Amino acid sequence: MCRNIKLGEIANACLPPIIWALIIFAFSSQSMLPGFNLAINDFILKKIAHLTVYAILYLLIYRSVLIINHQKKLQSARYYIIPFLLILFYAASDEIHQSFVPGRYATLRDVGYDGLGGLIAFLRIYRYI
Repeated sequence: MCRNIKLGEIANACLPPIIWALIIFAFSSQSMLPGFNLAINDFILKKIAHLTVYAILYLLIYRSVLIINHQKKLQSARYYIIPFLLILFYAASDEIHQSFVPGRYATLRDVGYDGLGGLIAFLRIYRYI
């Protein structure tokens, strides 16, 4: 299934999700994030950001798996589970990282929102939504 992969293909496959993960890391390193003065609006904005950012990460990792396996769409369950597990792992490690940033704290709820973002991306790929 996997044939010899050229270095350019690996870079094309792996650099976008790595760059996106670094962008997530950079935002997680900030003590204060921009938001609204009203708490409910701030909460909604930040949770939508979690969903969106991790949906994009899921899509980029899924794209990487497609490129590496030279397929247009993957039918095996492991190919769409792998990106999901990777975003959950990254979300958990990001929350741990945030616990060391002054003014920030880690929550399991945010990992759930991140996973939900990945799930929405998966459902979109497979045309369930």
